[in-house]
Amino acid sequence: MNTNNSNNSNNSKAARGRPQTFNRDHVLDVAMHAYWHDGVDNVSVNEICKKANVAKPGLYREFINEDGLMKAALHRYQQKVLAPLFDALKEDTPFRETLGNIASSITMEHNDEQVPKGCLLAKMRQSRSYMGAGTQEAISHIHEGGLDALYHWVLRSKIKGEFTADIPPKLVATYIDTQMHCAMLQLAQGGQKITVRAVLTLSFSVLI
Repeated sequence: MNTNNSNNSNNSKAARGRPQTFNRDHVLDVAMHAYWHDGVDNVSVNEICKKANVAKPGLYREFINEDGLMKAALHRYQQKVLAPLFDALKEDTPFRETLGNIASSITMEHNDEQVPKGCLLAKMRQSRSYMGAGTQEAISHIHEGGLDALYHWVLRSKIKGEFTADIPPKLVATYIDTQMHCAMLQLAQGGQKITVRAVLTLSFSVLI
C-alpha cells in the first residue's frame, strides 16, 4: 500500500473541501450598493451571493436570514454615508452655511458614476412595511438618531443667536428632515440635481 499517495489524496480532498474565508465587509458593501442602487424590493439574496461571490449557506451563517443581511447593510450605510453628514452638524459652522452645506451634500455631483442616486435610508423608509422586524427597528433607530442630531444642532444655533425665528427646535429639525427626505427621493426617481438643489435651498430659506 502506498501511504504517501494515500496521504496526498486525503490532503488534496481536505484542501478542496476547506471553506473560503468569509469577508463580511465585502459582502455588506455589495449588499449595501445593490439595495441602494436597485431598491430593496428588486434585489434577492441569490443576486447578492452572486455579486459577492459567496455561497448562500455561508451568508446565512453570518447574517441568519435576509432580514439580518438588510439590517447589517443599512448599518453599513449609516457608518459610511450618513455618519459624515451628521458629524458635520457638530462643527462650529454658522447655521446659514450649514444649511447650504446640507443642500450641496445631498445634491453633490459624483465623479464615480457607480454611486447610486438618492438615499438608502429614504428608500427603506418608503418600503419599511415589507421588511423584517430587525430592519424596521434599524430604520427607526437611525432615523431617530438623525432627528436628534438635527435638533441639537438647531438648539445650539438658537443659543448662539444664529437662528432667531420663534419656532420650536424640534419642529425645525422635523422640517429639515422632511425636506431632506423629499429631496433624496426626488433624486432617486431621476430628478435633476440642479433642480432638486434649488428647491431644497428654497425650502430652507424660510429658516434664514
